[in-house]
Amino acid sequence: MQRHQQAFSVAVAAALWAGAAIAAPPDRATWIPVDARNHATGTNGLAAVLFGAAHERGRSRPASLRIDCFEGVTTVHMDADGLRLGPWAVAVRYSLDGGRFVDGAWQATADGSGLELSGDRAIAFASELYGKAELRLAVVRSLSVPFLFTFIVDGAESSLRPLAERCQWSAGPAISDAGR
Repeated sequence: MQRHQQAFSVAVAAALWAGAAIAAPPDRATWIPVDARNHATGTNGLAAVLFGAAHERGRSRPASLRIDCFEGVTTVHMDADGLRLGPWAVAVRYSLDGGRFVDGAWQATADGSGLELSGDRAIAFASELYGKAELRLAVVRSLSVPFLFTFIVDGAESSLRPLAERCQWSAGPAISDAGR
C-alpha cells in the first residue's frame, strides 16, 4: 500500500509542479488542495501540496511538500528531483521563519527518493506551520553536502483546515488559535 501511495505522490507532484511553476512566483505560497484517490486501495483522501526549491552544490531544483490524509492517517512527504538518500543515515533539521535549526524526526521513504513523517509526528509538524511564513529543511547525507529546502508556507492554517477537520487532528494548537 505504501509503495502505491508513493507512486501516487510522485505522479501528483510532477503534474502539479508543472502548473505551479508557471502559475505562481517562487516568493509566494500557493498551497494546492487535491481531492486524491489511492488507486491501490480505492480510498479517497485530501492532500495539500506546496512547491519550493532544493539547493545543493549551488544548483536549485524543484521540491514539493505534501500533507495528505488517507484512512484517517496524516502523512507529510517531502520530495525533490535528484534526492537519493540510499541506505545510509540521514539527519534532518528544520527552521521556521529564520529561527534556529532543530532536529526533525523525518524518515527516508521506502524507495529513498524522499522523506516523510506520519501519524502524530506529521500532525505536530503541520501544526507548527500555522502562522509561519518560511520553512527551511537541511537534509544531511553521509559523505555528501547537505540539501537545503526552502518552502514559503504562509497560509498553512487556512490551506490545511480541510485536512485537519477530516483527519480530526488533535495534536498541536487548536486550529482557531494558530498563529497567536
